[in-house]
Amino acid sequence: MEQFFGYHARALRAIGQDLADLLPDSMTIEPDGDSFLVRGMCNRARLESQQSRGGWTSLRKMGAKLRDGIMRPPIGEPDLDITPFTRSYGAADIDRLDARGNQRRFGAGGLPEIYSLAERMRTIGKVIDGHNGRLDKIFKDLHHIVFEYRDGENQPRKVELDNTQLYRLQRRYTSERSDNVPIDLSDDSGQLQKSP
Repeated sequence: MEQFFGYHARALRAIGQDLADLLPDSMTIEPDGDSFLVRGMCNRARLESQQSRGGWTSLRKMGAKLRDGIMRPPIGEPDLDITPFTRSYGAADIDRLDARGNQRRFGAGGLPEIYSLAERMRTIGKVIDGHNGRLDKIFKDLHHIVFEYRDGENQPRKVELDNTQLYRLQRRYTSERSDNVPIDLSDDSGQLQKSP
């Protein structure tokens, strides 16, 4: 795949949009030739629902179910039927998903949902793009995201963020949207700092 500035942010956001309705408990994203390979674990019922009905329709229905669940506590035991899934995304898949996501964003006022999987993945992509890097691997579970990449000088980098740190990083990028300056994640105080 030909890479351009913003490539990882765009590709990872599109993948996050596609996987959002699965609400993966954990997942790994790795480059695989000209594609991205995603392996993860999610609730079996969500996976079967998405496979039978299609992405965005089930996403809307899943969102309604989640809102209902937030307002009314569940009765009985939680559904712990977890199953693995694997997906591959090539350039054509990324283009299709990104175009579909753009249509939805512009129709809904254009404001991204910062807590969404798509926006979390986009933020990771922005870090990689900001260092002119290439993705090696992303691992995400319910509480952490770890990503490894090679920067523009081919030096390996590894970043580990918990949900709070990722949220702070997202806020920084959102507030500095017009800047394309990389964010330095190495400050020992826990505060995210902009690179010089």
